[in-house]
Amino acid sequence: MDKKRAFLFSLGSLVILGIGLSGVVSLGRASERSREYFVAVEPQKSDTVRMIEAYERLSSQYLTLVQQHLAQMAAVDRELLAKLDSIETKLDAMAVRLSRLEGAATQETP
Repeated sequence: MDKKRAFLFSLGSLVILGIGLSGVVSLGRASERSREYFVAVEPQKSDTVRMIEAYERLSSQYLTLVQQHLAQMAAVDRELLAKLDSIETKLDAMAVRLSRLEGAATQETP
């Protein structure tokens, strides 16, 4: 029985040693391979490109500002026109009343 145990122990040791040796060999092969790395670097923008982009952003902001001011001016103009229309209506009503009063005054004076 002792011989059988010794044989199994030896066989197990050889299997473990073979597995370990194959692992070391595979690691050695992996380290021998040349590794290639791909490094992506964004292209750098020149000063001219950055200046053009800044000018485009500035002109876009200015256009937005002008559009907002034009919209505000249109709202103010609409309010003024509504006010002028109401004044004109009141003046027309007063002109009609005044002409009635003048007509009544001329009828009484003959």
